[in-house]
Amino acid sequence: MGFFSIDTLVTIGAAVFTLGILILIHELGHFLVARMVGIRVERFSIGMPPRLLSFRNKFDGLWVKLFIPWFIQRMANATTIEFRIPRKKPVAGDTEYALSWTPFGGYVKMSGMIDESMDGEVTGKPWEFGSKKRWQQLLTISGGVIMNTILAFVIFSSIIYVSGMEEPVEGTVVGSMVSTEEREVFPAEAAGIQVNDQIVAINGQSVVEWEELTDIVHGLPGQTVSVDWMRNGVRYSDSIAVVKETVPTAEGTLEVGMIGVGRVTEHKDLALLESIQYGARSTYMFGTLMARGFWSMVTGATSMDQVGGPVMIAKMAGDMARRGWLDVFYFMAIISVNLAFINILPIPGLDGGHFLIISIEGIIRRPLPVNVKLVIQQVGMLFLLGLVLFITIQDISRL
Repeated sequence: MGFFSIDTLVTIGAAVFTLGILILIHELGHFLVARMVGIRVERFSIGMPPRLLSFRNKFDGLWVKLFIPWFIQRMANATTIEFRIPRKKPVAGDTEYALSWTPFGGYVKMSGMIDESMDGEVTGKPWEFGSKKRWQQLLTISGGVIMNTILAFVIFSSIIYVSGMEEPVEGTVVGSMVSTEEREVFPAEAAGIQVNDQIVAINGQSVVEWEELTDIVHGLPGQTVSVDWMRNGVRYSDSIAVVKETVPTAEGTLEVGMIGVGRVTEHKDLALLESIQYGARSTYMFGTLMARGFWSMVTGATSMDQVGGPVMIAKMAGDMARRGWLDVFYFMAIISVNLAFINILPIPGLDGGHFLIISIEGIIRRPLPVNVKLVIQQVGMLFLLGLVLFITIQDISRL
C-alpha cells in the first residue's frame, strides 16, 4: 500500500481537518477574549510560520500580501507581492490575519506580550497585554482552553440530539457479541452463545435482569463460571472463563470481569435539554478521565508506552473517518477535551505556564523580569518539543 493510497490520503485529510479545527477554535478563544478586554491583536494566524498569505483591513480597502518562498525569491526579485481589493466603506483594523504554511498550528500575537518567541516589545500603551488587570490577562490566557471545552460540549450535545441514543431493554436477552481490537472473540461467543439467546443462570443462580448478570460476572475476573442460556426453547449450559477488562467510567478506569455479551437496546430520540445535559456529562467524564490518566502517568502507575501523540491522533482520525462523520466529530470532541486539559497544565510553554507566571506576578504584586520569563518559557518549550519528539518516535514504532 503506497503513500498515496486512498487510506493514507483519508488519514492525512482527517488529521488535518480534526487538528485544524481544534487549533482554530483554540486560537479563536484567545483572539475573542483579547478583543473583549481591549487587548490589541497584531496577528491572528492559522498555521505556523512561514506565512503564505496575510490580509489586513486599511482605510482604502482590504490589502492582501502573498509571501514568496525563500527558494524562489531571487527568481521573482521580491519577497512579497501586495495588492488591494477595493471595498465600500472600508474600516481600518489593527489585526493582520494570516494563513501560514504549517497546517498543524496557529497563534495569536498580542501587543505587549513577550513570550518564548521574543517577538514583541512593551511600551506601556493601554491596549497592551501587560497594561491590563491580572484577571483580564488570566481570562485571555484561558480563552483557548475555554473554547476547546465549549467545542467539546457543543459537539457531544449536537451528536446525541441528531442521532439519539440506544436505551437498554429490560431482561437478559443477548443483543450483541462484544469484540475489541485486542480481543476479537470473547469467551461467551467461543462457548456458542449467540445474539437473541437468553441467559437464565450464572453458577446455578437464576438471573432475570441484566444488572444481576453483570453484578456477578464483573466481580469474578479471571475465574470460570457456569452459564445457562435458552435458545428456541432449548436450554444450553457451559463453563466459561471470565476475562479481565479495563473500562472507563466517570469515576476513573475500572477493572471488571467480562464474558463478552451486550444487552438488547432500543433507539430513543432526546429532546434539546436532555441532549445538553448529556453533552455536559460527557465533557465532564472525558475531562476527569484525562486528569486521572495524567496523574496515573505522573505517579508511574501507567507507562508512557500508552501515551499517544500527533501520529497516533492522525491514525485514529483516519480510522474514525472511514467509519463515518459522526465518529470523526465524536473523536474531535474527545481530543478537544484532552487539548483543553493539557494546555491548562502549569508547564512553561503552555497556556497554563503563562497562567502560573501571571498568578505569581499577582501574588508578589510586581512583574517578573522579562529575561526571567523568557528563560522559563524557552526551557518549557524545549521540554515540550523533546516530549513531542519522543512520543512521535514511539507512535511511529507502533505503526
